[in-house]
Amino acid sequence: MNRPIIPEPGKLDLAVSVDDIRKTGAVIQKIRPAYSPLIEFYTLIFSAQAEAATAICPEPIVIEPDMLALKQENEMPLITPVQFRIDRDGARDLMKKICALAVTHAPKLAEPASILEKALDADQVDLDALFEALLDSQSIEDQAKDIGISAEALAFFGFNATSPYIQACSAQLATYLDKDDEHGKGYCPICGSHPDLGYFDEHGKKQITCSLCSHTWRIKRMGCLFCDSKGKEHQHYFFSNQEKEYRVYYCDQCKNYLKTIDTRELGRQFFPRLEQVATLHLDIKAQEEGYTALGNPLV
Repeated sequence: MNRPIIPEPGKLDLAVSVDDIRKTGAVIQKIRPAYSPLIEFYTLIFSAQAEAATAICPEPIVIEPDMLALKQENEMPLITPVQFRIDRDGARDLMKKICALAVTHAPKLAEPASILEKALDADQVDLDALFEALLDSQSIEDQAKDIGISAEALAFFGFNATSPYIQACSAQLATYLDKDDEHGKGYCPICGSHPDLGYFDEHGKKQITCSLCSHTWRIKRMGCLFCDSKGKEHQHYFFSNQEKEYRVYYCDQCKNYLKTIDTRELGRQFFPRLEQVATLHLDIKAQEEGYTALGNPLV
């Protein structure tokens, strides 16, 4: 009888430390002064998430051998996002920290952050319902209205508060995957979410990063990830000679795009979520041309 593989419970092994995040943020601020306040804010958020991650040790999500074989044969994600295990109390503490950061460093978010922080202190937020709704793509309009903030603001704080817990579960679930496999699909092999960033590693191999759980997987360099179009006439990219490390790949058939970083041209430590923030001008350009990003970045 086959027994299930049980991932070892353990703390998330951070690829980038808090110190690395802060140093990288400082470098990007110097390179892109126009982004400086935004980079500073997100550097503080990502640092808070990394600090929280050091204490996270979720119980492993076990996938039975028969179910695992079925998922692998049909290239199905290992789980659905709602199956990620979120520590409500830990996520609540992190949400309060992010609210405090927003009050000080994000003028547009300061008011909803202050309102949400008071609601958390008064235990007026059903966090279990909020996290389930966010991960299951359900509406949070009613919850946001009850708190007195917009659904967009509530989603921002909710997703960023749960992010390190999602990443910890994802890191454990990666035990089930063959590290050398090319998944080749435009959805995460762990949770099924779309990517929000691609990159070329030091060997020139192309990888993409999940917008929800931050899992990275290797893909082929040709063709569209999202609609499987192989026609060269539909596949294009644009870049600037002033920003050789950045490219935007887009497909004329499905009208989707994906920002991609060439880490060989980067000249600094690669932290995907900071690069996601530092390239918002590329999103604006792609969207002005009528293309859409399918990923749902937490930023």
